[in-house]
Amino acid sequence: MNITKSVVALALGLGVVAGANATAYTATYDIGTVTAPSTYSQVVAVAVGGFSDQWLFDIPTTLFSGGSVSNLNISIQNIGDLYNINGLSVQLYDNANTLLVNLDSNAGSSANYKVGSGLFTPANDYYFTVSGTGTGSLGGQYVFAVSTLPVPEPESYAMLLAGLGLIGAVARRRAAR
Repeated sequence: MNITKSVVALALGLGVVAGANATAYTATYDIGTVTAPSTYSQVVAVAVGGFSDQWLFDIPTTLFSGGSVSNLNISIQNIGDLYNINGLSVQLYDNANTLLVNLDSNAGSSANYKVGSGLFTPANDYYFTVSGTGTGSLGGQYVFAVSTLPVPEPESYAMLLAGLGLIGAVARRRAAR
């Protein structure tokens, strides 16, 4: 009787483990309000199997941003991959769940490195989706990194042009002497 209970318990336990590996793991990271200039980066460990992480953020003013997601493949000779992600994929969405950019197809992106940049407006909240499959014996790891810069106001451009014009006028006057 005890053997039967043990076999049933083992079968249920293996079923739970198999079910856990069959479903994709999802995590949500809320960066909060992103201002410029700023830099944000984080290393994320994922379990063996599929995952789909969301990175949420808000933009209060127009800014320019560039970022990347990199697979951190750690391998030991004669042992194999400890950490690796296959099928790394990154997309940017707005708060209406509209795909804005698929970083997988950006120039400079590869299977292990996704890169992108662009102008963000304050009218929307945004989120990145980072997905793939942790295939190392310990799962996978990736680095999520973003840097932002302010976008100059039109008045800044006007002052720059006025300054260049003033320098040009002074140079012309000196040349005329």
